[in-house]
Amino acid sequence: MARPMSIVGCLWLFSCAYLLLPFDAFATQDEVEAKVKAAGCFIPTPKGIVLGIGTVFRDIRIPFGLHEPGETARETAARETLEETGLDVAVGSLLRTFESDTAFLFHCTPKTAIEDYSRLRPVDTGEMAEVIVMDPLTMLDHHGRKIRNAWRIPKDRDLLIELFEQYKNKETE
Repeated sequence: MARPMSIVGCLWLFSCAYLLLPFDAFATQDEVEAKVKAAGCFIPTPKGIVLGIGTVFRDIRIPFGLHEPGETARETAARETLEETGLDVAVGSLLRTFESDTAFLFHCTPKTAIEDYSRLRPVDTGEMAEVIVMDPLTMLDHHGRKIRNAWRIPKDRDLLIELFEQYKNKETE
């Protein structure tokens, strides 16, 4: 029969775990939310990903923006997506974190079906000029038009290709 672990053994095990885990592994939800600086949404559709074209530089952007006091990361993602794409979304699972775990990208789905992609409009036109649905690999939008604009953050394209491939693979399973 196995002997129960002694108090010294328990303390040793806990101290080892404490030293090996990241500093914020024991963080409370409030402490995690206090770190939030920005959040956004990856919104896949059968025709591509919902993205924006910036007003000033006409660059391709993921719906993403700055956190406001009192919001959770998910609330920030939903608000920014509504402002930048006009879509009211359900915020799902966390896909990635960036900037030392202060920026969050979530998988989001529109609360209502998108009947006509060309009707998508940003609410805040100061930041986004246009909303598109685009396949990040082919760079074709929902009209079959080749998008030649630069990406706001060039690495976003590689990330979105990876995430969109995962989405398509799940859809075919």
